[in-house]
Amino acid sequence: MTLGKIVQRFFLYVGIALAVLAVFAAVIVLSKGAKLPSGWLALGVFTFCLFWITIRQSRAYWSRPGFWLATAGLLVVHLLLFIAILGGYPQWRGIWFVPVIIAEGGLFGAILYLLFGERKRQ
Repeated sequence: MTLGKIVQRFFLYVGIALAVLAVFAAVIVLSKGAKLPSGWLALGVFTFCLFWITIRQSRAYWSRPGFWLATAGLLVVHLLLFIAILGGYPQWRGIWFVPVIIAEGGLFGAILYLLFGERKRQ
């Protein structure tokens, strides 16, 4: 097994572990009777949809470890931005994510294409 495959599997397993921990944490918090504001719930749902579509559309880049690092970086930037927005503006409505996520999807696709897309020599 090559080093690239080992790194790729490592990030896959770390991602799966974090997703499972997040689900368990959400179940525990919600079972204790805590109420989750709709903006935070929408952030989770729309973030999942955004990255699911981005990753599925970028299947040609999956074999490159840099793709997974770039995608993780985009996820971190996305979450930091929206955590700041939801923390500073709690009246943010979930439906407002729709146009933002559409714009972000186009931006993420363009960034990934510029980083990993095939370039033709002139």
